[in-house]
Amino acid sequence: QTEYYRLFAFLNTCDEANVAVYTPDEQMKRASLFRQVREVEAGLKHREPKWLDLMRAWERQVRDDQLAWKVVRPEVDASGGQKHYLLDDGSVLAAGYAPTKHTTDFTVKSDLKTITAVRLELLNDANLPLSGPGRSIKGLFALTEFRVTAAPADNPGARKDVKVLRATADVNPPIKELESIFDDRSKRRRITGPIEYAIDGKDETAWSIDVGPGRSNVPRKAVFVFEEPVAFPKGAVLTFKLTQDHGGWNSDDNQNNNLGRFRFSVTDEPNAVADPLPAHVRAILAVSPEKRTPAEIDAVFGYWRTTMSEWKEANAKIEALWREHPEGASQLVLQAQDRPRETHILKRGDFLKPGTAVAPGVPAFLHPLPKDAPPTRLTFAKWLADRNSPTTARVLVNRVWQAYFGTGLVATSEDFGTQSDKPSHPELLDWLAVEFMERGWSRKELHKLIVTSATYRQSSRVTPELLERDPQNRLLARGPRFRADAEVVRDVALAASGLLNEKVGGPSAYPPLPGFMLLPPVSYGPKTWQESTGPERYRRAMYTFRFRSLPYPALQAFDAPNGDFACVRRSRSNTPLQALTALNEPVFMECAQALGVKALTEGGATDGDRLTYAFRRCVARKPSAEESAELLTLLKKQKERFAKPGAKLPAGVTSADAAAWTVVSRVLLNLDETVTKE
Repeated sequence: QTEYYRLFAFLNTCDEANVAVYTPDEQMKRASLFRQVREVEAGLKHREPKWLDLMRAWERQVRDDQLAWKVVRPEVDASGGQKHYLLDDGSVLAAGYAPTKHTTDFTVKSDLKTITAVRLELLNDANLPLSGPGRSIKGLFALTEFRVTAAPADNPGARKDVKVLRATADVNPPIKELESIFDDRSKRRRITGPIEYAIDGKDETAWSIDVGPGRSNVPRKAVFVFEEPVAFPKGAVLTFKLTQDHGGWNSDDNQNNNLGRFRFSVTDEPNAVADPLPAHVRAILAVSPEKRTPAEIDAVFGYWRTTMSEWKEANAKIEALWREHPEGASQLVLQAQDRPRETHILKRGDFLKPGTAVAPGVPAFLHPLPKDAPPTRLTFAKWLADRNSPTTARVLVNRVWQAYFGTGLVATSEDFGTQSDKPSHPELLDWLAVEFMERGWSRKELHKLIVTSATYRQSSRVTPELLERDPQNRLLARGPRFRADAEVVRDVALAASGLLNEKVGGPSAYPPLPGFMLLPPVSYGPKTWQESTGPERYRRAMYTFRFRSLPYPALQAFDAPNGDFACVRRSRSNTPLQALTALNEPVFMECAQALGVKALTEGGATDGDRLTYAFRRCVARKPSAEESAELLTLLKKQKERFAKPGAKLPAGVTSADAAAWTVVSRVLLNLDETVTKE
C-alpha cells in the first residue's frame, strides 16, 4: 500500500490546467500584432532618447506608493453548493458545482482597531479556465454587488451594514451587454462595466475585468472605501457578501460567471485606492534596475508609456491593435505545480482521511530508480521505459496486437496483474517486446513487423473443425476477423463514398447531432453545437467533438466508450440499433447518396459495371454472380419506384437513377463485410 502511494506521488504534483491555444492562422496574427506593438514602442523610444531616465524617475515616484494592507483569512462559505478552498496565502479557490445566481458570505476577524477599506484581489490559478481569475468558460467573472457587514470582535452578534462610499479598480472596462450564454430568460438588459457597478445596488449591472482576448486573464484588484471607518477597540468581525447574479438560467460550468480565486485584505489608512500598476509590473519594480532582463524592462515600459499623455496617439494605436487579438480556444494540459503537493497514504482510499506522508518511489521488487535522479515525472517516465522494466514493452506490444487481431496475446489488455489472463503465446509476447525495444521503441517498426508476418497475412476463412476447436482464434490458425471499431465504421463509409476529408490535425468537427440531446434532461445543461458544413463535416471520426457527459450517438451505437474514463479494451456488440444507425443517420445517408452518384458518374456505362465499381469500393472485391443478381434486381425495383424530380444532379443522371443507386449503396455500406476487418 505504501509503494502504491509512493508511485502515485510522481503524478500527484500536477494541475489539470486549462490554457489558451491558437490555430496556425491565429498564431501568425498574434505574431504580427506583437511585432507591430514592438515597432510602435521602438518608435517612441527612438523619438525620446532619454526614455530610460524618465521611466526610472517615474519608478522612484511609484515604487513606494503603496498602502499597508493586511491579508485576512476568511471562514469558508459552504452555502449554495459551490465549494471553496482556503489556500496557504489566504486566498479562496472556488471549485465544484457552479451556481449561476448566488451570494456567498465570507467572515473574517481583524485585530485592527480601525478599518477604512477592504481590498479584493482576483488571482490566477491553474485549475481555473484559462487560469482565471474567474470561473466562466473564458476565465472571467461578473461581480454584481459587493456588500459588507461589521461587528465588534467581542460581540459578533451585533452586526450592522457598512456603507461603501466609493470603489476603485485597476481595470474598468467599458459598458458591455452580457453575452448570450449568460441569458437568464428574464428579458432584462443586463450589462457589465466599471467597478462602480459593484456598489450601485442594481441587479442588472456588474463589474467585469473583460478587456478583450490576450489581456483579460491576469490578476486584478478592487478597493472598497467605507463611508465611515469601522472602529472597535478589540478588533472587528467583517462579513463580505459577494453577489454573483450575472450567470445564465441553468447552473452549470458553461453558464456560470463566478469569481474563481480571490483574497481579502484590510487597511486603516485613509483615502485608499486600488494600485493601478499590474501585478507583474509591481513585482518587477521590486527588482533592482541593473538586474532586470530585457523582457522585464519592456514589460515596465509597456505600462509606463500608458501614463504619458504626450504619447496618447501611439497608445491609442496599440490599443486598437490589441482589439484584433484572436480569442483562440481552451485546451486541457497537464502542468507541473510550482510547489508540489504532499502525498499521503489515504485510509481506505478516502481522500478526506490522509495518513502518513510518502515520498515518490517505485516498488522495491522492481529495478530501482537511477541514482541521484530527481523525483520527477520525467525520472518516472525514464524508469518506465527502461529495458529493465518488465511490463511496459509487453503492455504496449499487446495493445498493438489487440488492434490487429481483435484480442491481445493477453486477452485482459487492461490488466497485467495477478488476476489477468495468461498470455496465449508467452514466448511470442516476450520476443515482440524485446524486438520493440531493440528497434528503438518504434511503433512504426512494430506495426510493420506484425502486418508483414505470415500469421497476420493468413486467410480469415474458417473450417467447421477449426471453429469447433478454436472459436476465438486464440491459436492463431487463421487471420483475424472482427467488426471494426466505431470510428472506423464511420470512416469506411466516408472513404467508400469519396466524402472522407483526409486532413490531419486541426480543430474538432461537429457532424449532425439530434438537437434534443443538447438540452435537459438528456444533457444536464444546454450545450452549443455548431454543425460543421462542407469538408469539415466529413473529417475522420476521431476528430468528432464529444462531451464527457454526452457521447456522440452514432459512435456509441457501435460501442465507442464514454469520455469520462480510460478504456483499453472495448466491448463489441451486434445489435439492431447499429443497423438503424448505419441506414438512417444523416452522414451515413449522405455517404450512400454520394456513393450512388459516384457509381453513376465514374462506375462505367452499364449497371453491372457500376455495381462492381461500388461493390469494390465497399468490400475490396468483385461481387459474386448471386450477389450481383440480387443487387441488380433491387436496383431495377427502385428505379421503377422513384419517378419524382429531384435536386440538382450531374449531367445525364436522373433523380430516379440517383435515388435507386442511393438505396443500393445503403445496402452495400451496411453489408457485414463492409464493416468487418478480415
